[in-house]
Amino acid sequence: MGPTLLHAFEPAFLGRRHLRFRYRDAKGKESARQVEPQAMLILPPLWYLVAWDPSRQDMRHFRMDRISAPNCLEGTSFTRRHVQFKDGVHPIRYA
Repeated sequence: MGPTLLHAFEPAFLGRRHLRFRYRDAKGKESARQVEPQAMLILPPLWYLVAWDPSRQDMRHFRMDRISAPNCLEGTSFTRRHVQFKDGVHPIRYA
């Protein structure tokens, strides 16, 4: 994970703040997203952000190499959600 992502992700995870970023999907289409970060999932060589997306009312996985312009949103907060992973998958969760 690059320093730009780390600079925004760390306060978002630790402060339970919303995270806004630009996302490029597998087809190259870009969108603006605002999510509630829940966990990071590392499946070498790829890293994923696991987050609740309020606009879609669903949990989403975002490849970190497709995220740009991340911004932790001050004055926002959320409650952690239960994220179900398959057996043998161990995400990184923050307090």
